[in-house]
Order: sequence, then C-alpha cells, then structure tokens
Amino acid sequence: MPLDTVDAAIPVRPSNAGAIEACGLFHALSEQVRSRLASNSFMAYAERGQMIWMADSPAEFCSIVGVGFVKTSRSTPNGQDVPIEMLGPGQVFGLIAVIEGRPLPLTATAVTNSWYLKIPGLEVQLACADDRSFRDKVVETLVRRLKRSELLAARLSSTESDQRIAAALSILADSYGRTTHAGIEIPFPLTRRDLADIAGVAPETTTRIMRRWQGEGTLSGGFGPLTIFRPEAIGILPLERRAPLTILHTHEGAVPRAKC
Repeated sequence: MPLDTVDAAIPVRPSNAGAIEACGLFHALSEQVRSRLASNSFMAYAERGQMIWMADSPAEFCSIVGVGFVKTSRSTPNGQDVPIEMLGPGQVFGLIAVIEGRPLPLTATAVTNSWYLKIPGLEVQLACADDRSFRDKVVETLVRRLKRSELLAARLSSTESDQRIAAALSILADSYGRTTHAGIEIPFPLTRRDLADIAGVAPETTTRIMRRWQGEGTLSGGFGPLTIFRPEAIGILPLERRAPLTILHTHEGAVPRAKC
C-alpha cells in the first residue's frame, strides 16, 4: 500500500460474531455462550474523535473493537487528557466495570473511524454466572494488559514525534505482532492516517519518519501489513515469550485475534 493511501470514509461493518471470535478472552466461554452474546449485542459506529463514553458513566455495556482503534484515557485535575490504553480490533474495554457493577473509570474515544460491539452488562453477568472461572481470567488478563500499557502510555506522552510513532508501533506489535524470520510482522493493513492518529502526530510527520526508518532498514515500506526488521532500534521489545498470534479465517476474511 503506498504512503499516500487515502482513508476510506467509513470502514466495512464487521459482524457481531466476528468481533467476538476475534477477542481471545471470550474464548474462555463456551461456543453456546459466545453465540448468545453475539445475538444479544449490537454493532455501533463512531467517527474519528467521537466519545464513546465518559468516565464515571454507568457501566451499561462493555465493548469489543470491531474495526479501527479506540483510546481510553483519564483527566488530571488540571484538565490534561492522559492516555491509558490504545485498543484495536478484537480488544475489549469496559469489561471489569460491567462485571463489578461500578461506573466506568475511564473515558473511551474513537481514535480512527471505528465499529465497536456493544455487549449489554446483563449478558456479561449471565456469562460469568455460566462460567465462574471467566471472571478470574478477565481480571488476570486485564491487569496484565494494564501493566503493559503503563510504559506505552508514558511513551505516547512524549513530545518527540518519533517516540510517539515508535510507541504506536509497539502497541500494535504487542497486541497483534508475530515473530518471523525477518522480524516482527503486524499482519493487517495500516494507513498513514491510522498510525498518525494512534500516535497523535501529523500525517505528514508520520510519513517523513516512516520513510526515514524504511531507508535505515528498520521496517518494511508502505502502510499495508508491515514488518519491523530491527525492533530494538525503535524500542520495541522482542515477542519470543509472548503467545503467538492467531489468525481467524472467516467469511469476512483473515482476522487477527488480539492478545487480550
């Protein structure tokens, strides 16, 4: 995909079942329960920059990102917006608050044009009742994910554009990357605007920095599926000890299952 690829206005809407299948965490539930969740949930669309929910709102539903990227954040006393997590396809947000029946602790905002699956809180609570070990798995998985996000959030707060872009690539590699003989592969198309929005950097600056890294042999060319040949050069940790990425082949095409 060329560097000057133009973003489509509205991405293709995914299916409810496809979004749930892409979330590895929900595979702790039986196929019957996952099917029920898919049937009783609905897909919503948010434009780039649109708020999905505000911190301290009632936890009426949790969500799985179907297409696009969503940021969770909190506000400091002086009104500064601090990013906590960047979530992509197959990743769930708001789940702990729904399970525990407490207000949502973070604000969620679409970073790119996004589809997200809204799963009613009652359905999640019924799923926990069907499988009591599911709640424990959720807590264990999401606590680990939040610990990983602390360092990445700090890098996203950098004033240096190359550090912010490296942090964005690190987030994608951490959630979706797989180790190949050439380096770390992020196996889905990524537009210039997507990466720029995740990093909070102007598209033109993103293009300039990516071209420099390509010229230095750090990563592959273009903004389609890319390979990071030298992850250590931009501060990305190796993936050898992480679970391998699962690629789901559905009627919607190949979908990466997120490492929730």
